[in-house]
Amino acid sequence: MTQEKMRKIIAACVSAATVLFVLLFSYLIYQWVSMSIMDKRIEELQRKNAQLEQIIQEGEENAAFYESQLGKDWLAFQQGWVEEKEEE
Repeated sequence: MTQEKMRKIIAACVSAATVLFVLLFSYLIYQWVSMSIMDKRIEELQRKNAQLEQIIQEGEENAAFYESQLGKDWLAFQQGWVEEKEEE
């Protein structure tokens, strides 16, 4: 094998290795970016889930109040269905 052939083979191997390295590194960067986007999305969904759970809890508390007799009387008074009793 002549030196010219050896140099061509070495240059081809180095360029192939460089292209492979660039492709793998760019894929690694793509994965990091997509992971950070997914992490932000997960945090946003967890925050939204906590907010919805709090709304559900408040709704359950309100439902328990309005299912009681006091709550029903309060709603009727608020809607004007019951007049305030005057004490004599």
